Amino acid sequence: MPITTTELTLTTLTPLWTGGIDGATDRIHETGLIGSLRWWYEAIVRGFGGWACDPSQHLCSVEQGLCTACQLFGATGWRRRFRLLVINDQTTPAWQGNQLLNIRPPGRSRGWFLPPGRVGKLSLRVTGEETAVATILALLQFLARWGSIGAKPQLGYGVVNLTLPAPIEAPLPALSVSKSSPAQQQQSQNWPSLQHIGFLRYRFQPSNPAWWSKRAGMERVITQIRPLAARGMVPIAPILKNRWRFQHWQKEWGDERLFWGSVSHERRRGQMGVSWAYQTDAGWEIRGWAWLAGLRQPAAVWKMLATPAIWDETLGVTGELTTFPNGPWQPWPPATINTLF
Repeated sequence: MPITTTELTLTTLTPLWTGGIDGATDRIHETGLIGSLRWWYEAIVRGFGGWACDPSQHLCSVEQGLCTACQLFGATGWRRRFRLLVINDQTTPAWQGNQLLNIRPPGRSRGWFLPPGRVGKLSLRVTGEETAVATILALLQFLARWGSIGAKPQLGYGVVNLTLPAPIEAPLPALSVSKSSPAQQQQSQNWPSLQHIGFLRYRFQPSNPAWWSKRAGMERVITQIRPLAARGMVPIAPILKNRWRFQHWQKEWGDERLFWGSVSHERRRGQMGVSWAYQTDAGWEIRGWAWLAGLRQPAAVWKMLATPAIWDETLGVTGELTTFPNGPWQPWPPATINTLF
C-alpha cells in the first residue's frame, strides 16, 4: 500500500496537555496526542456498531484477530499503521511555573486544580499507509469540530483549530469498520460509544470584557486569569460543573461520582468534558460533550445540561446554546451519527 505524508497545524484555543517530566508538560508529547486519538476513535467505531477493544485488557492479538482500533493504532505484535511526529512546537506554558491554578467555587473545600498546559501553535507530520493517514486526518478534523485532543478534557483542555493543506475528501464513516459480534457488543456495552455521547456548544458576546471576573469562585484568582483572558481563554469549566453537580444533580439519576468523576475514594475519570471559554472571530464560545451511559435517567441529565437558562445564569451572560442531538436525549443510531462528520 502506498506511503503518504501530510503536514498540518494545530492552534490551541484552550491549553494543551500531554504530560511530561515531573507532572509538567515540558513540551508537546506525541504519545499524549495519540492516546486521545485512540480513545475517540474507539468511541466512533463502537458508535457505528464496530468492534474496538479496551487496550488495557489486552484482548487483541495478531493470532486471535485485531479489532478495528488495534488494526490502526497497533497491538502486541502489530505495528501502528501511521507515525505522528511534532515537527515544530511553538507552544509555551499557559503561565509560568508549575503552580496549579485552584478555582474553588463557594462551598467547595478543594475545588478544581488546573495545571498550566501549553498554548500556541504546533505543526504535525502524519506518515503512513494512505488509508491510515486519511483516517487520522478525518479523526483530527472531527475532534477540532466537536471534541478535544490530548489529556484532561474534563478540565477543559485540548480545544484546537486545525489547518490542513487540503480538504478531507473521505469522511470517517466511509472507512471500513469490522462489525462486532453479539458477545463483543455485550462485552463493550460499558465502554465509550458515540451512540451515547452528546455534544453542546454555547456562544455568547458579553458586553463587559471582564465578564468572567464576577463569577463566584473566580475572584480569588483574578490576577492569574487576567493574562489568560487577554489571550482569549478563561478557565470557566469548574464554575459550570459546580453548578450542575452541586445545585441541579438529583440522586435518583445515579451515582454522581460515576458521571462527574472522583479524586477521593476510588479515583475515577468523569464522563463529561467542558472546555474553557475561548474567543473566536464571532465572540466567545464553550463546547462540551457528555457520555451518558450507565446513568439511571440519561434523558434527565441531558435535559439539565441542555437548559440554556443554567448556562446564562451561571456565566452571567445571555448566549445561544446548540446541542447535538437537538431535543430530548436518545442514543444516536449509526445513520444519525453520520451527520456529525
